[in-house]
Amino acid sequence: MGITCALCHSTVDDAIAAGIGRRKDGWPNHDLRVGTIISLTPGLPPTLVSVYASWPPGFYDARFNFDGINDPTVIPPAYGLHGVGLETYTGEGPVSYWNAYVAVTQMHGRGSFSDPRLGVDIRVPASEDLVTSKLPALRAYQRSLEAPPTPAGTVDAAAAARGRVVFEGEAGCTSCHKGPRFTDGGNLHDPEETDMDPTHAERSTTGQYRTTPLRGLWQHAPYFHDGSALTLEDVVDHYDDALGLDLSPGEMADLVAYLGTL
Repeated sequence: MGITCALCHSTVDDAIAAGIGRRKDGWPNHDLRVGTIISLTPGLPPTLVSVYASWPPGFYDARFNFDGINDPTVIPPAYGLHGVGLETYTGEGPVSYWNAYVAVTQMHGRGSFSDPRLGVDIRVPASEDLVTSKLPALRAYQRSLEAPPTPAGTVDAAAAARGRVVFEGEAGCTSCHKGPRFTDGGNLHDPEETDMDPTHAERSTTGQYRTTPLRGLWQHAPYFHDGSALTLEDVVDHYDDALGLDLSPGEMADLVAYLGTL
């Protein structure tokens, strides 16, 4: 039995029982212990078993097998990608770049992937490549997945309306989170701009982070690439401190309410 994108990037609606129901594609599977599954591989050296087993549910490190640095990141949602431009945390390229990387270097599919910036050069004869031909259709499907709307009645509408004013005004969020996808397209940012842990960026080809598109935020906690913000309140607290926003408690609460509607 093989593995698919849906293993990590889908969940179910629990319609029958907990963990059993209709599949919801694009939703990050934050209950999945990917590291534990890998740690059960027969013949794996004990040192690697302990590393993989240490990864929390919903986390994965797609570079560990190349650089040996143990720094797993949160499995991101795979919905709301259309019009985003840079779909990975560190903005290496469009989603098909990452699909190819994961398919060949992580899932060990029979295909070719080469990026001199990473020192990765995996090639098979074109006649044996089972990955490349599937990338356009996979990208089209991923781009068709929209972010799930906020469940009715879970957000104070009046507070969210006030929070939008804070988002677009005093907090200055729209300097980066703008447009219909709440991102700034192809722009990348140094980790220190927003006081982010630089480790994941330093292991990438860009050394920077893209502006995360704000879609379906109510659904996919924890936040930031390293899961260091457990709630939207933690997200707002982080930026209030890192950017010196000096928001009042009321403004922060309203901003959280607005973020919960995106």
